[in-house]
Amino acid sequence: MYFSQNAIILVMLMFVVSAVFYSTINYQTKAVEDEIKIKEVSIYEKNVKNTIDRNINKIVEDAFVNASYKIMKSRKFFPNAKVAVNYITSFIKNETNKSLKCIVGNSSNITFDVGSFDIEPTDDPLKIRVIGNIELRYTERLNNGEIVGLKNIQIDKEVKLSRIPDPYVYLNKFYYKWEYGRKIILNNFPNDDKNHTFCIILNDSNFNYNRMYNENSPTEIRIIGRNSSTGRWNVVLPYWVQTWREGNNHVSIIWVKVNNKELLNVSEDYIYLLYNSTTPVDREDPENTFILFDNFDYFDPDKWNESGEILINNSKLTVVAGAGSSVFSKDTYGEGYELMFRANFSYTPENNSESAGLFNKLDDTGGYGWAYYGDGDFEIVMGDDSYGIDNTFDYINKTYIYDLILNNISNHPYIEYNIYDSTLNLEYSKRETGSFDGTYPISINALPPENKTSNTNITVDWIFLKDVNNITATVGAENIQPITYTEEKPKTFNGVIYYGVGAYDKVYNGTYSIIGLFTNKSDYWKYPTTVGYKPLIEEN
Repeated sequence: MYFSQNAIILVMLMFVVSAVFYSTINYQTKAVEDEIKIKEVSIYEKNVKNTIDRNINKIVEDAFVNASYKIMKSRKFFPNAKVAVNYITSFIKNETNKSLKCIVGNSSNITFDVGSFDIEPTDDPLKIRVIGNIELRYTERLNNGEIVGLKNIQIDKEVKLSRIPDPYVYLNKFYYKWEYGRKIILNNFPNDDKNHTFCIILNDSNFNYNRMYNENSPTEIRIIGRNSSTGRWNVVLPYWVQTWREGNNHVSIIWVKVNNKELLNVSEDYIYLLYNSTTPVDREDPENTFILFDNFDYFDPDKWNESGEILINNSKLTVVAGAGSSVFSKDTYGEGYELMFRANFSYTPENNSESAGLFNKLDDTGGYGWAYYGDGDFEIVMGDDSYGIDNTFDYINKTYIYDLILNNISNHPYIEYNIYDSTLNLEYSKRETGSFDGTYPISINALPPENKTSNTNITVDWIFLKDVNNITATVGAENIQPITYTEEKPKTFNGVIYYGVGAYDKVYNGTYSIIGLFTNKSDYWKYPTTVGYKPLIEEN
């Protein structure tokens, strides 16, 4: 009986010890599980921070790019800075939320909540301060409830933007303006519907070059005619600048083509010369100023035929005799034309010849123009006749402007030969009454003695053909913006321009901040003096 009681006690003790042992095991297991879960939360926290550090720059930049393209696609700016900021911060929040979902996955214990974001300007127009917070939540369910742990992760970082398309420049138009202008009064303008070409001569007496933005170049000048349909002064007339600020008196010669519809005919006929503009765009158009024009940048087979040896160097055409050489126009011309060219007849021994004017191919007689027959024999050729030019060696081996007029105006035909210096001061002139016989190509010829070869040559800088007229131009007084004329500035980029250094100036004006430009400069970002970039294209 005693033994049985002791046995029962021992068995009971074994149950107690086992219960305590297993309870201890359970407590230790629970502690390990809790430690694992604590580490799991810590790992999630680190992953969230790392994800934000890695992705926030791209998320913020994508937000600005997205906002920019939204404006450009819809062609509608944000109404104010607040709406623009809200759009961008909402984008940042949504993209951050997407990134963090990839980390948490389908975890039932770990959740997160992306709070609101804000963006602020800094002292660098391309640096954006990003402020936000993320709440990480750990939940452990119990039999009679749950335990919730919270971890707040703060975001406060400066993000450097790059290659943000600027919708302000993309969607807006910008214009060059002209500060000064002068009437160009046209005397003796024919009362017809034809185009007529004439020249304007500027010098220190009738024009103030100092008023130009760049007085050393004619690029900024515009010759403007009137649109007869609208009455607006917005027709850019074809013109060519022959000479710019040459000699002691700074002579400039500008050839212009115009017709009656492009003039204002009140008490006088006139057009406008405009200047003082920052435009780098040269609007010279010699091809449309004249009936034929060539400055010999290259040989143009659409205008000329060639025979023999020719050279083009530094925009000059040289015809070398060889066994006989010629450059002659595709078309032929007769009465009613004026031919002008700048040439150098080079010295050559007797029995060689150089000729230029209206001649047949490889010919120096029977046409109309100039011919140098070697040594001292420089002549004008007038059909079957020729006339020697006095002081031949004043012209040989020197460059002059040669002018041939075949006039048939008012039934008083005449043929006139003129030689000018580079600023159209007259050096020689001869006029003969009578009509012009036939039509000829414009020819430049160099011929050797018969059955020989020669290096004799003639060089031409430029040549043009125009109508015959008696138009002269008087330069009027200077006026400040006498007409409203602008030209749209070309946007030299492929579709977009990027906000930042290079094409912009740094300014302390909040409307030029990136958010300000998203409102089409109708609002500033944060402060009126927030730093920004002003596009250079906006300046005059």
